[in-house]
Amino acid sequence: MYAKVMKSYAGKAEIALLCTDDAPEGLHCGACNAARQFPDRETVLAENAVGAAPGDFVQVTMLEHGELKAAVMLFIVPLLSFLTALVAAHAASTSLWTAFLAGAGALTLTLFLLRLILKKKTYYFIAGIK
Repeated sequence: MYAKVMKSYAGKAEIALLCTDDAPEGLHCGACNAARQFPDRETVLAENAVGAAPGDFVQVTMLEHGELKAAVMLFIVPLLSFLTALVAAHAASTSLWTAFLAGAGALTLTLFLLRLILKKKTYYFIAGIK
């Protein structure tokens, strides 16, 4: 997929994804009008080992097993924390609503901690400058 570098940091870059089409003609085939249709695209963080500067068009790929790792961190870990708190509260002979509130509190805390821990984590990397 292709992207435009918006900001560059030490070893990382904020990129705006433009197109997932690997057009043989060049950077952007123009069929999807992605660059003109969505000028205020959301940016993602990517590893910048090639030293791309702001304004560069780059080819971006995902790290190996990136989708699986992200899914585990964002879905499985919170689910396990919720279920663990739910079972622990139920084992302590609390009411069903108290057990549910304990699970919801653990889920909230887990999501907050994951947001803090994974703030600068990325599974994208810049493979080359186009």
